[in-house]
Amino acid sequence: MTNVRTATVRLYVRERGGKRSFYPAPKNPALAECYWLRYEKDGKQTWQRVGHYDSVARERLLLERRLSAQAQGFVLPEDHAAEKASGSRVAIRAAVDAYLESLRIKGRPRKTITGKTYELGRFTGFCKKSYMDELLSADMLGFRDYLRTEDYAERTVYNYLMTTTTFLKKNGVYRIVGLLEAEDWPEIPRTDPEPYIEEEVRALQVVATEFQRLVIRFFVGTGCRDQEVAHVEWPDINWIKKTVWIHAKPQYGWKPKTAAGTRTIPLPDALLADLKTIQATSTNPLVFPAKMGGVEAHFWRMFQELGKLAGVSNVKCHRFRDTYITDKVREGIDLPTIRKWVGHEDLETLALYAEALRHDDERARAAANRQERYTLGPQLVKTA
Repeated sequence: MTNVRTATVRLYVRERGGKRSFYPAPKNPALAECYWLRYEKDGKQTWQRVGHYDSVARERLLLERRLSAQAQGFVLPEDHAAEKASGSRVAIRAAVDAYLESLRIKGRPRKTITGKTYELGRFTGFCKKSYMDELLSADMLGFRDYLRTEDYAERTVYNYLMTTTTFLKKNGVYRIVGLLEAEDWPEIPRTDPEPYIEEEVRALQVVATEFQRLVIRFFVGTGCRDQEVAHVEWPDINWIKKTVWIHAKPQYGWKPKTAAGTRTIPLPDALLADLKTIQATSTNPLVFPAKMGGVEAHFWRMFQELGKLAGVSNVKCHRFRDTYITDKVREGIDLPTIRKWVGHEDLETLALYAEALRHDDERARAAANRQERYTLGPQLVKTA
């Protein structure tokens, strides 16, 4: 008989207040902590929430038994019975699998699918229901409140709920809508744009390599999102019209975030000239490939490292996009044109940039200083 390798199940505790931070479970039971099981599925690390310590032994035994059965190619009696319990009923986990498979078929990015797999795993691990027709508003509200007790930020709680409600609506086998009312959602404070100042961008370039400087210039010169930059290929650049075309790349399983993300953006002359120079020696269809030649997935790591070297804090990919949009607003480019260049669906988000700029630009400072015309200048500052 051929030996069949069964996945090893390990026990972990989730760190309080951490974002997906786990540590091996201590030998002495930590009765107040939340326990998780970790194992490999199809070569990928998978997590299953257990809950408190009193459930660990049972859940671990059941999982090991199920994994052993799957490795040998048969279905456990209880699993088979559950599948056959009712011909019209849909198991929650089956609906999740169907939804994730539909995302793969649609060519959604691997990073997106991995994130949704984890988030929906949190929901199915928390929810004690087995079938889709059993789900109620109380289950969603309970999930929301559970995430809050885990010290997640309201933005993160909102994202988890959005992932779950989208799954319920679009899983393709059992559609559920309306479990949450408008007032049930977390209130998310508006996030103002965070453009870099010129000195910060220049400081990053000072410590960067020649290639990294070109990456920075492309980010700040186009306002593209990180994966848009990662998927740009040489044929996307029109050397005559001096533009770059952002569009879907099915060969990489990627497409722009929205329909408006497919667009053409003008390129600066100096940037275009330097791109032409590196194209002459490039053997990769991607303009900015990863070190191993594939699609770069970690621009943010590069920027984080450069930020530490340059002494620039809060370095993020999206801040280059904020910088680009802010610059275009300052230059007086009309919002509909900026919307097309940056791939926004509407003008609402761009209005935030214009509003933030009103409080921060030179005209705002001049207006504030004009109010001092009623005084004789600083009254409390001693002059030499």
